[in-house]
Amino acid sequence: MLSSRLNGGTQSCLDIGCGRGRFSQLKQFYSVGCDIHQPTLLEGRERGYYNDLVKCNVRQLPFKPKTFDTVISTELIEHLDKDSGLEFLRQAEQIACKQVIITTPWGFFTMEDTKDNPYNRHCSGWLPQEFQRVGYKTHPFYTFRFPKGAKVSNIIIKHILTVLLYPLVRLYPERFAMDFAAIKEIG
Repeated sequence: MLSSRLNGGTQSCLDIGCGRGRFSQLKQFYSVGCDIHQPTLLEGRERGYYNDLVKCNVRQLPFKPKTFDTVISTELIEHLDKDSGLEFLRQAEQIACKQVIITTPWGFFTMEDTKDNPYNRHCSGWLPQEFQRVGYKTHPFYTFRFPKGAKVSNIIIKHILTVLLYPLVRLYPERFAMDFAAIKEIG
């Protein structure tokens, strides 16, 4: 989905909360990744997906308005409380010339800080309606949301279950989809 959205005239992209880097297709654009966690930025540099990397806090993004065609942020907004999340969306919309793409878990998904990453904790949960109220179109990812406490650690079994449960997720995304994307066209 990301590559199809980015190919619509995007020449520059900012990945906020980039972590280690997720998208090799960003190599085809001028791309900047930013994150607060220095160790993951260093790993991101090794992957070479970005032209530049910037260490910064998403609450105070150091980018001027209309700097990038596309601003993306995958699995970041849930690490902020609701007010900070809404402010983050406003900042992303100011930085973008063409579009903002956000992905997040559907609702609240518990995650705590780890020894390796003190910024890992989820502080909020988001629903598609919350993004729709501020002008975003939302699209569910048809990956099955396993119930809390379900211990499916084997990735092959998890993938097989996800494929088998796809029809259920497609029919009832609000109950069973793990994540969704929120996209806002700017300008």
